Amino acid sequence: MMYGASLENAMERALAFHPLREHQAEPERLAALIQEAKAVLLDRGMASMEEYGDMLKWGLVRRDGKMRSMHVYHPDWCSFSDTFRGTIHYHGGAIRGTLLLGGFEHSIYEAKPDPDGDRFHLGQPYKLTKHTRLQGAGTTYDLPAMVPHWLKPTSLTLTSFEEEDNGEMGDLVNPASDAIDDHKWTQEMADALLPVLLRLLDEKLAALMVLA
Repeated sequence: MMYGASLENAMERALAFHPLREHQAEPERLAALIQEAKAVLLDRGMASMEEYGDMLKWGLVRRDGKMRSMHVYHPDWCSFSDTFRGTIHYHGGAIRGTLLLGGFEHSIYEAKPDPDGDRFHLGQPYKLTKHTRLQGAGTTYDLPAMVPHWLKPTSLTLTSFEEEDNGEMGDLVNPASDAIDDHKWTQEMADALLPVLLRLLDEKLAALMVLA
């Protein structure tokens, strides 16, 4: 997942650390997000694999001044190892995600300045301590600005995502390695997941109707 930092803004921002906050989404909100995702898939089909390689992304209508999108991941698309370039990254504003399908290992990283550190931010080396939680469908997570994070899907996963629109995003760079994860799937393979996603979304909606 390749992110480009807005350097003029990011130069003044220090990395932060805060534990992931999470809760189970209210059934009504979850159903609304699932219906939105289904409508997008029916109208626009599968997004391009070329943009990222490790996820598919669809832009959504802004709400409450926040940028919104939905993302699909599959564990077979690549290794999702955080050792590669373009993986561990931060957002300049607070983010919120809701898992509609599937699940992932969500890792956040406590970054401490260390001359022997192997990740760099604004030219300074940091040593990272990894904290990982397994999150499943129905979970909403919140993460404050400037907290490094990365994820690894455990199954076919779809999320609804929103973030504060301030233009800042960037990677924690490992200058010792320029290697990029091997993205294994073709667009045709991703396109074949469309009926699978639609079926799974219908099943989730039906289950929510039973609970209502």
